[in-house]
Amino acid sequence: MQISKETERRFVLGLQGLWPGRRWSGVQGVRDALLQCRRIQVDPLDIVGRNHDLVLASRVEGYRPVDLERVLYEERTAFEHGGNLNIYPRERLALQWSWVYHEGLPVRWEEWGRAHSATVRRVRGRIDRGGPSGAGDWAGGEPVEEYRSRRLEGLALHYMWRRFDVMIHHREGNRKFYDRTERLFGRLPAPISREETRADLALETLGWLGLSGHDGTQFLRIQEEGRGRSRLSKRQLRDGLTASGRLTEVLVEGHHESSVLRTEDLPFLETVAQGEIPRSWQTHATEPETTFLAPLDVTSAHGRSEMLFGFENPFEVYKPPSQRRWGYYVLPVLLGDRLVGRIEPVRDKIAHSLRISRAWWEKGARPGEIVKPFSRGLDRFARYLEAPNVILGEIGSPRFRDAVARELRRLANGC
Repeated sequence: MQISKETERRFVLGLQGLWPGRRWSGVQGVRDALLQCRRIQVDPLDIVGRNHDLVLASRVEGYRPVDLERVLYEERTAFEHGGNLNIYPRERLALQWSWVYHEGLPVRWEEWGRAHSATVRRVRGRIDRGGPSGAGDWAGGEPVEEYRSRRLEGLALHYMWRRFDVMIHHREGNRKFYDRTERLFGRLPAPISREETRADLALETLGWLGLSGHDGTQFLRIQEEGRGRSRLSKRQLRDGLTASGRLTEVLVEGHHESSVLRTEDLPFLETVAQGEIPRSWQTHATEPETTFLAPLDVTSAHGRSEMLFGFENPFEVYKPPSQRRWGYYVLPVLLGDRLVGRIEPVRDKIAHSLRISRAWWEKGARPGEIVKPFSRGLDRFARYLEAPNVILGEIGSPRFRDAVARELRRLANGC
């Protein structure tokens, strides 16, 4: 099967709930989005919302951070885990646990656990007796120099969490509090076989990417003797899943090698390739609007924006100001199946305002066609941030800025 670049973009965006528009809403929408998206990366940096909240706000109508807290800490229908911290639906718990059961943790953490087994037992005993505990409860503990915790006991909590001995009970801001896993999720299920774990986790990862070539192979997890990672072994794993029929190869216009998708997602790709929208992807939106993608959104991070959209998307937060090309915290602007520009938003929590300091529009983006969709997107974004006062900076020509301002006033008046 050979597909166009447009089909590739729409398929990847559609699997992630971004095309043709939002199709989920409310708390149930958060549950549905987590199942469909498979994982959402957590990042504590909060400029205009944390990364995971921005991901959900771009997909779920009326999303509020308290909706995710309910799903995570009241219902326990999702959980947080991993060195590269992600939120997963509860349905993935058995798979993640099976990986740790068979493969263990990265070698440095296995060595840490053996060296500090007495500390781990002490922290575990306190949780068993007293319930949820966070690193801050050990202010008088043994100091260490580690970014995850300034106390040895805090590292023990992290180690136990990575091993599924404890899970996150709740958060206070970015502070995590842990309790024993069986109290929160019941007894862990029996692990599936090592071979199934490797295959199923690879399928989960490739389903998260949607459609990928060699760029997707790097995300696969392979723990070999000595816990080394091998590009060849990852490619062999992908090829084995293709040979077994669980992955399907397609050729994308302009690509030199084939890409793969999960075979169960092939009907969606075929529908999109025919110029149609899958029934389950139908959106309730009646008018086009822009969506502002989170910095670590799987559709545009990790170099994927260039592959899918021909769009440069550097994350420049950690660069010195003199080396930034765009700005400190910049969000890509999605309109339909195209990335049409970037904005630099700043939130003032005290003044309840959202300032768009700057915007950069891609070549070919026509201001007259962007005004109304951009204004609708800004209005929705401001409501999500509870910042009714939108201030427009250097977003384009004076004429364009004035047109956006008028449209925002019209939307604020319910017109």
